[in-house]
Amino acid sequence: MILRKKLPFLLSLILAFALVRAPCLAHAALISASPQDGATVPSGEVVIQLRFNSRIDSKLSRLTLLKAADQSVVQPLETSPVSEGLKARAPDLGAGAYTLEWQILSLDGHLTQGRLNFRVER
Repeated sequence: MILRKKLPFLLSLILAFALVRAPCLAHAALISASPQDGATVPSGEVVIQLRFNSRIDSKLSRLTLLKAADQSVVQPLETSPVSEGLKARAPDLGAGAYTLEWQILSLDGHLTQGRLNFRVER
């Protein structure tokens, strides 16, 4: 009888906990990028910045820059071990089409990856 009276309270407490906890378990998602997907940037040094909606482990994350003819370079990161973004500098990029592939590890332990394309013009 006592359990029956407390059951609605217990169920509402469990539901409230689940709703509050749910955003913490979401995977990190890309919210901004520079250069943006499809952008054209001038030749020379290109600063790459990706920002995510939650904290990531940048030590276990990576950026790879690909150019035509299967040339790829893993970009050294300039971020702190735990942050909401990644930053790298790609020096002396020549004209052409590039693809930036990224892979991050969310603090919830999930890998997320993606890619964006941009052009470099003289």
